[in-house]
Amino acid sequence: MIDAEMIKEDLLSLDTRDFYIKYIVKSKYWYFSDYLEVPGDEVIDVLDRFKEIVSEHFHISFHSLQLVGSAKTGFSLSPNKLFTPFHDGSDMQKSSDIDIAIISESLYQYYWDKMRQTEKIQYKRFYQQLTASIFRGYINDKVLIEIPSIRTEWLAVVAPINKLLQDELMIVHPITYRIYRSWEDLEEYQIIGIEKTKKYLEG
Repeated sequence: MIDAEMIKEDLLSLDTRDFYIKYIVKSKYWYFSDYLEVPGDEVIDVLDRFKEIVSEHFHISFHSLQLVGSAKTGFSLSPNKLFTPFHDGSDMQKSSDIDIAIISESLYQYYWDKMRQTEKIQYKRFYQQLTASIFRGYINDKVLIEIPSIRTEWLAVVAPINKLLQDELMIVHPITYRIYRSWEDLEEYQIIGIEKTKKYLEG
């Protein structure tokens, strides 16, 4: 079982990319194995169904998605929430999210083109946030939801995904999506975050 102390030791001792491979790419999916307590001999089937549901609705390859964040490891790796366990909501704080990375150059380009067509002045407040993320090769779903000309279409895609994940796989936590242009962009984003956390731990 992975615990916070083990993650901390690896953050301080492993090369950044080795840590990324071990915890983001290779390690078990904590949410399924520990939170949902899916039996070991059923985890692969559940993961396959998870990928099948998401990939079919986004019309992407079966392997073009990755669970990231605290749902992947059981703990947050963000410096401002470092080692905070994945948690349910309460009166004092909102529930942890299920963070899904979608890796698709065509999908990324599609939504980037739609955002470029949004010229109304009220959306200029998104300019800095949009350009920063586009420069890094990703698009957040929170931005898509804020733009009326895109929101309806986006929700029509993710609403049935979220319902199937809840009904079939018992995923009840809020789900967020981030579209990456490539696997290299996902890796770069994760590695930058890991390096920030390593520096924070090193004081």
